[in-house]
Amino acid sequence: MMKRYFDFLIGIPLVLFFSFFKGKNRLSQNPVDKILVIKLAAAGDTILLIPLFRNLREAYPELKIHWMVSPINQAIAATVPYIDKLIILPNTRPASLLKIIWNLRKEKYDLVVDLEQWSRGTAVISFMTGTPDRLGFDTPGQHRSALFTESVEKMGSQHEIFNFFDVFSLRFNLIKELALELWETESGRAQWNQIQSEFNLNSEKTLKRPLRVLFHPGCGADGRPREWPLANYAVLGHWLKKNLNAEIFLSSGPEEKLKTAQLNSLLQNKAVDLGGKLGWEGTISMVRDMDLVVSGNTGIMHVAAALKKPQVALHGPTNPKLWGPLNPNARIIQSSCPKCPCLNLGFEYHSKNQSCMAKIEIETVKKAIQDLIP
Repeated sequence: MMKRYFDFLIGIPLVLFFSFFKGKNRLSQNPVDKILVIKLAAAGDTILLIPLFRNLREAYPELKIHWMVSPINQAIAATVPYIDKLIILPNTRPASLLKIIWNLRKEKYDLVVDLEQWSRGTAVISFMTGTPDRLGFDTPGQHRSALFTESVEKMGSQHEIFNFFDVFSLRFNLIKELALELWETESGRAQWNQIQSEFNLNSEKTLKRPLRVLFHPGCGADGRPREWPLANYAVLGHWLKKNLNAEIFLSSGPEEKLKTAQLNSLLQNKAVDLGGKLGWEGTISMVRDMDLVVSGNTGIMHVAAALKKPQVALHGPTNPKLWGPLNPNARIIQSSCPKCPCLNLGFEYHSKNQSCMAKIEIETVKKAIQDLIP
């Protein structure tokens, strides 16, 4: 929340100031040999970018593709084989920003593509690289497009993956082949195997192994309005154990492990609580071994989609047309709240509590699961 505030407070004046030195307003037709793509967050958007990078690599095999990421999405981005160089922005302190801008200027990119949707700071970074051609989103109300050579309006009426493709289509001719991908790493598999050993879990997929169901109840630091109440997850968990002989797994990042602990307590401590125990690489291996994933709209939803796992995706403030899972094995449930969906950028909640998500009925989720797991 504070980062968005400072980005607004400082970013808009910087964009307006540098726009006086912007120069030309049209893309050049010069050959593009090396590009920089900027996308710093989050896990879901990072996964949605993978088909675009694949299409770009197939269409332009000699193109050098550099990707600037942050610690938030670094682990997933590092597994993507279509990237030539990963550049990490460790933080937004002035010294770090100046150092990375200096290094970016030395790369002499032919094109910068900024895929952040609201950040003014990344628009400033793209300009400061000294790159002649810069593409990005003209997001209504965000005052960020003045530093781009060309931009496209971010549309709330189409899936985010098409918004990403629209930006690249300003300069590249790409086939929109949308299949998601994720790659398991040796370290991720080792991490997950270690966890299975610690919990004395049967790692072999046999007919005797119970149905593995993953609940991911959290949605990040500012995501409480996107979370289904823990009490509802608990009722669903008891039903799954009784009717489908399911083994319930709970996952979260380190900052949300209290939620999984609370949910496990509601499940009479009979779930496998993995809250805060796995990084993204280990999480990918863990989700690969699940039979069903139930979550709100958060990064784990897109991990499950990329791995084609049976999943139930719970939506309230978020619009599944914009951010839903690209997965034929997904069942999407939208809250009956009349004011939902209400998000276009990801933080314009009309309510700060869980009232929207609480309107998703447990019976509706049960029916979706029965459709997926006959």
